[in-house]
Amino acid sequence: MKFETVKKLVLVSAVLTVLWSCSKDESLVVTTEQAPADAKVEAKPKGPAITGADSLAPHEKPQILADSTRPPLPIEETGNVARLPRSYPEHWMIVREVNFFNHLSGKVIVLDVAETKPEKRIKGMMDSSLLGNFGQSKTRGELYILESFHERGTRGPRTDVLVIYDKETLTIKKEIVWLQPNRIMALPERYSISLSKDEKFLFAANFSPAASFTVVDLDKQEIVTEIGTPGCVLTYPVGQRTVASLCSNGGMLSTTVNEDGTLKSQKRLKPFFDTDKTPIFEHGVFFNGQAFYPSFTGLLHGFDVSGEEVKYLGSSSLVSEDEQEKNWRPGGLFLNDVDDAGLMYTIFQPDGHEGTQTHGGTEVWVHDLKTKQRVRRIEVPNWAVSLVVTRGENPLLVVTNGEMNLDIFNANDGSFIHTVSDFGNVTPLALEKSY
Repeated sequence: MKFETVKKLVLVSAVLTVLWSCSKDESLVVTTEQAPADAKVEAKPKGPAITGADSLAPHEKPQILADSTRPPLPIEETGNVARLPRSYPEHWMIVREVNFFNHLSGKVIVLDVAETKPEKRIKGMMDSSLLGNFGQSKTRGELYILESFHERGTRGPRTDVLVIYDKETLTIKKEIVWLQPNRIMALPERYSISLSKDEKFLFAANFSPAASFTVVDLDKQEIVTEIGTPGCVLTYPVGQRTVASLCSNGGMLSTTVNEDGTLKSQKRLKPFFDTDKTPIFEHGVFFNGQAFYPSFTGLLHGFDVSGEEVKYLGSSSLVSEDEQEKNWRPGGLFLNDVDDAGLMYTIFQPDGHEGTQTHGGTEVWVHDLKTKQRVRRIEVPNWAVSLVVTRGENPLLVVTNGEMNLDIFNANDGSFIHTVSDFGNVTPLALEKSY
């Protein structure tokens, strides 16, 4: 008796299900004439056949019918790789997204900051794990990222790897495992990696905390040697095959390599600043065979870097006496850059004091490196933490603002153009020109 009751309930449920389906689609005609208990309910379509889970009894499986009136989808081609130009346009730049909230997933982003359509701004992206170091070639068509990996993700033995990317396809050409896991891992630096003038050798800074740099032969794609630089760090390019490094005693070390990349000579420049009383920023700008380093208080130190040995040229002030009284000082992370005309752009802050050298500022000051005179002051509405200036006669000034977006200005007159955001930016603190 109970079994018959269950059968009737199932039948009534099926009929109600079909009736509900028909109420949604008038193209179905349902017959519910009395029939034996094991009879099936049929749905007869008026028009094209329609099937779906709603028109079936609970114990039936839906059938998917293809629409024969529509042409089949074309076969999708796979394995296609778009190519970027071998020489990037002047208004493209490199954003080193270090991702301070997840160092394992840092990125290097190729970005067109002149593009007005957000969906077309990102040209490519590469991984850069654990505060990776970055370098680029002007003639070889290559990009370089030196990154680190732990065997168990965030722990275990560490391996440092130099990854060589094809500049056009952003595909990996070669991975070179470091001799030991000692590459410099710190806040991003523009000169943690540099290339010799002929781009035969790559120099990468190490710090374990013993200071050294590794020489890589880019033609052979192999490590040549590691050269110690006691007390001196980073790899500023000098002359043909010389590396300059800043030293903890306030001096500078010049290291020259032979044609095979081995050590040829090292010469030390006597101290030119007091590391306790008159510290300088390690962010130098290079133009026309000279290099310039600002101090925390606005003193600019100049050097001749055209030969094998760095020569000190003296210093001059970037701030007037009146501005010194108001404590105008340089400040920021990537706080300065130079354009193709020899104009240096530096972030400045009012009311600066000891400890504010990385805070950023409210203005960008533009100085002519030839005359050492200021030619322009650019107000930045949303604070400035880092900056870069693109190449060409009409450069763009790109500023990382306080909201971690990029404000774009016309560098020639200081006018604001637009803000670039939503390109995968989290902490885009390291900005680079592209070549």
